[in-house]
Formats: sequence, C-alpha cells, structure tokens
Amino acid sequence: MSLAYVSTYLPQHCGIATYTDYLVHGIRTVEPKLGVTIIAEKGASSVDEGNFKVIPCWSRDEDYTEAIFAQTRNFDTVHIQHEYSIYKFDNRLPNLLEKLKTKVKLVITIHCIRSAQFSERGPVDEKYAQRIAQLADTVIVHLESQKAILERLGISSKKINIIPHGSELSNKNRQRSRKRLELPQDGRIILSFGFVKPHKCLHIMLEALKEIIENNINAYLFIAGGLAPTAGKKQKEYLEFMKKKIRELHLQSRVIFPNKFFPNEDVAYILGASDLVLFPYYEEDRSASGSFHLSIGAKKPIIASRIPKFEELKNISDELLILPYNSSGIAKIALRLFQDQEFENYVLKQTEEYSNKTSWPSVAKMHLKLYKK
Repeated sequence: MSLAYVSTYLPQHCGIATYTDYLVHGIRTVEPKLGVTIIAEKGASSVDEGNFKVIPCWSRDEDYTEAIFAQTRNFDTVHIQHEYSIYKFDNRLPNLLEKLKTKVKLVITIHCIRSAQFSERGPVDEKYAQRIAQLADTVIVHLESQKAILERLGISSKKINIIPHGSELSNKNRQRSRKRLELPQDGRIILSFGFVKPHKCLHIMLEALKEIIENNINAYLFIAGGLAPTAGKKQKEYLEFMKKKIRELHLQSRVIFPNKFFPNEDVAYILGASDLVLFPYYEEDRSASGSFHLSIGAKKPIIASRIPKFEELKNISDELLILPYNSSGIAKIALRLFQDQEFENYVLKQTEEYSNKTSWPSVAKMHLKLYKK
C-alpha cells in the first residue's frame, strides 16, 4: 500500500499540522516499513528520508487542485485532513476530490463540523461538509455528535468512522517540571493552557479558584498562554477584563499568568507540573480538542464543560462534566479530587485507561485497519 496525506505540516503553526505529525509518527511506529508521503502546504519543510517524504507544493491562497492532483494521483490511498480555515468553502477541494475519486481510495478526516444554526454563514458550513463527505470513499470524524450531523445530511453510517483524536503520552516529574517552569513547589496547580480567548471562560476559572481557596486548599491557577498574535479587539478587551477580575477577587498571589507563548517542548512539563486541567469552554463547534487529549496523555484529571467538544470525557467519568458557566460546580469537583483519595484514584485510573486507548499508536492502528479494509 502506498499512502499520501494532504495536510498542512510542520513547522507551520497549525493544529492540523501538529495533528498530522503525531498521526504519521504513530503510523511509522506501528508499521515502520510503510511508505508515507505528506503532500503539504507551502511553508512546511521538505523531507526525503526514504520511505518518508514531505513535499510542500500547494497554497490555500492559490488554485491548488492541479498541484495536489499531480502529486497524489498515483498513490493507492490518499487521506485529506480537512479544516474549514485551510480549504475555505469554494469549489477547489470538491474539484480535487472529483478528479481523484476514480484513481485512488479517498479518505477524509473532517475535523470540525458547524451546524447551520450556529454558523455566521448559515447552512454553508454543514452543506460543504456534506459535499466533501459524499465525494470521499470513507470519512473519519472524532465525535459521535459529528457523525450524527453527517447522518442527518444523508451520509451513510457505513461510510462514517469514529476514530478518536490521538493522545500524546507523557509523564514528566512533578517537582522537576515545577522547577523548570519556576512554579511553586507546594500546593495544587490548576491549569489552563493555550491562547486567551473569551470562549475559554477564564473568568469562570477565577471564580472557581476563589471558592477552592476559601475551602482551605493551597491552590494556584496557572494560565499557560497569552493573547494570540492575531488577537483582535474582543480578545484584548477580554484580557483586560480578566486582569481586573483577578484584582477584584484578590487573587494576585494565586494566579500565575506570564502572558506569553510556550513552545511545544514545554507542554509536557506544563502538564507534569499540574494537578488538574480545566476546560470550562462555551462553544458550539463539533470538533475534538488537541489540548484536551494532551492532558489525557499526561494522565491528569480534567474538568470540562458539558458541550460536544468534550463529550469524550464521559468515557473517563461523566461526573467530571459541568454545565457551562458553573464555577461552583468546578470548585466542588476540584475539592473532591483534592480531598477524596478514593475518588481521585478512580479518576486517575480511568484517565490512564483512556489515554492508552487513544494513544497515537493505538489511533494509528485504527487508521491502518481502515486503510486496509
């Protein structure tokens, strides 16, 4: 079998590029003799290592149809990693799929699906997902809620495969990680990481932290991130609102917020230093979270909003899901994790089991089984 991926790729700063790198590494770990080629967007680094190649040859700002077709037409299987911001909503990707569908086996992972009622474009997003799903031989999604939308749009359930987002396993020492990052050696560190954005609800985390501290827990909130380079007025105003709230709640000594970007090599240490990871987000996109799976891979307890993005958390424990904006719910679960060792051990055991089930080698095996079928 000859296998090609169409995707963004490193060193591009793109979640899909990182996802593809993890997946390909998993594939090559499981089947090291399999030839893998990435037909990458320009900006990726060119690689030629025998049975692993990266060929940067197309741009989202150009008509990429012919460039990708010329590079993929002779492979057995072509797997496209789709995300709206990369391929937009025009005819270029559907035209590419039309040209390829009689020549190769076409697999497409649809990373995000937006329902019409929650998209600023109305039905455009879901109709586009329907169109590309119809043209592919098989479709991969990460969540049950994504599959349900595609089924509503008339895509056969036999064509849709749920393969979870992979989890990068890590196990950095707690004290050494804290020393490396200059964090307090004592106390519970509650983590939020990634760019600061309003939908991540950091103000809810601050309210939860206040309640946790009032219950005599030595705790800190570590916000490992800052504003995105492309942050607009709304994001900047939210940052100022958050800083004001820290002062109002008298949490200056309990919030660790360096307000900077942390490189990928620091992520495992950030997780290693932490005792709990929070995802109290509020959004309607149907898409999995890479940060969520990094936390699972580090075997850290997670508390998340009961929204589609984090529906997988029920596979660890449904009791860790809270309604949006429920700061007291976050605090109550955190307090139980910190004070009830039996409950904490249960959550840690369940998290470890799910991290192994969704490790990148495990996810790679699911992909290989699908390719061969």
